[in-house]
Amino acid sequence: MELQCSRLQTRLKQDFEFVFFDAPFLCPAGPGVLPAFRHEGPYRSWFKWFEDGRIGGPGLEDGSGFDTIGTGGLERVKKLMAAKAPLRDWVGALGFSQGTRVVGGLLLEQQKTVAEGRTPQLNLNFGVFCMGGGVPMKVEDVSEGIDEKDSVKVNSVSTDGDNRELVSTPTLHLHGLKDPHLHLGRKQLAGCFDKKFTTLYEIEYHHAMPWVQSEVNELAELIRQIHRDTSVPTKSAHQGEEDGEAWF
Repeated sequence: MELQCSRLQTRLKQDFEFVFFDAPFLCPAGPGVLPAFRHEGPYRSWFKWFEDGRIGGPGLEDGSGFDTIGTGGLERVKKLMAAKAPLRDWVGALGFSQGTRVVGGLLLEQQKTVAEGRTPQLNLNFGVFCMGGGVPMKVEDVSEGIDEKDSVKVNSVSTDGDNRELVSTPTLHLHGLKDPHLHLGRKQLAGCFDKKFTTLYEIEYHHAMPWVQSEVNELAELIRQIHRDTSVPTKSAHQGEEDGEAWF
């Protein structure tokens, strides 16, 4: 993923510090990986992969299964983030392909916590979803100990029979019109996000991060714009643009 993001990272080096994390599960190469990235293994999944080709499954929708105590995938990601910088200093998250499900889960968990009147661990201002698909990684129950009458109702939508909460944090969605999985990205956008807070950027590309410089430049500018639109002025050393160290 770091290789695929190299041009975008270079374009945004004055605005953000990119930090990359590995998924916990080893798996075969995913969509669009071969043959271009045949030397970039081992390949990994955010959800447990089984020999029969199944990914995740009942009880594993939260990305658990990588340890013996049932730690959720979102909790693991937050620990990785905290090891790099204080959680409150991260301004945004970007996911590619299956990774968009992790970003969606982080935003939903943050949103649920705020709706219940509590302070979230993360304070992400926006999310970027590149060539995505699938519902957000399942959020562990953040309302334990909260009286239902004290909970704030949130926007939701019926998707495939489920009453699903919509992500209302501002998000940017990159879709490739030549991506064979484009329909999954469109379904994700339509079924999991409040359209009032979404921006869609479509390019003539396959299931990969953009490599044509004009498209990289446009994506970078859209990320800058969503950051400007959602930023809160701060003196923090890791947030804001005063010293070029917004964590992303």
